[in-house]
Amino acid sequence: MMGESRRRRLEELLRSQARGQVVRGDQILRARGHSAINRGAAEPAPPLPLGEACGGEAAADRLGRPCWRIRRTLADVEGESAALAVQYARVLRGARQRFDELEATAALCHAADARPEDLLFMDTETCGLAGCMIFLVGMMTFADGQLVFEQWLARDYSEEAAILQAFADRYAKAGVLVTFNGKSFDMTQIRDRWVFHAVESPWMDAPHLDLLHESRRRWKGQLKRFSLQTLERHFCGRHRTGDIPGAAIPAAYHHFVATGDARRMKDILHHNLLDLLTMAQLVTILLTGCDPAE
Repeated sequence: MMGESRRRRLEELLRSQARGQVVRGDQILRARGHSAINRGAAEPAPPLPLGEACGGEAAADRLGRPCWRIRRTLADVEGESAALAVQYARVLRGARQRFDELEATAALCHAADARPEDLLFMDTETCGLAGCMIFLVGMMTFADGQLVFEQWLARDYSEEAAILQAFADRYAKAGVLVTFNGKSFDMTQIRDRWVFHAVESPWMDAPHLDLLHESRRRWKGQLKRFSLQTLERHFCGRHRTGDIPGAAIPAAYHHFVATGDARRMKDILHHNLLDLLTMAQLVTILLTGCDPAE
């Protein structure tokens, strides 16, 4: 259990980080109770560089601020079938023809009316508490017959503004934004950080399809829990193995910043990608009006 003094120190560091002050990853690790040096342990492996661990390339937002970008298609993701992209496009293109028979929210109607290319899926990874830094913005779109993933990563605490600007520019062109709990968390966090960094954000919001709200409405009484991974197991038939727990993600990122070792970043990026993929599958289920087993 974390002691009171250690808890206060951690909260102080996280507040400083949220105000834009430089906080080293090793400071946060120590505050969490992780020793910087494990005396008597075997010699640690040398840090694995980000490009080698995760792929991607150095990038910049349109103002020239640096960050890192990983771009891949569904066909590049091991263990996933590219056939999902075909199904996704077919459902979206035919959604309106059968959608009038369903009871639907305005947000779901916007998705049914949109082209597959107009939907922007988004999921963030943050440093923890509300108001803390966003270090990864994952986006997924449909282009050239493929589901395309773009993940914008801040390699250290100074690169947050660049990834937020990259998302703002893409969001400004979106027909419909799709998230899971994004109304309460992701977009609230992003707007706060846009203001903090004076990011040039869109003046008008896109229609927002929050799949958490839609799932609760659709399957109320059928499920007790509505976490994304619960829905993923129940409706998509995917059981994640070796996935990094969400609660472990902030510490893994701080470790990466402190050491430059990107081994755990690969796990975080894969976790984020699977979240986006599950959202696409849930959209197809909601728009067809039936469960996969039916």
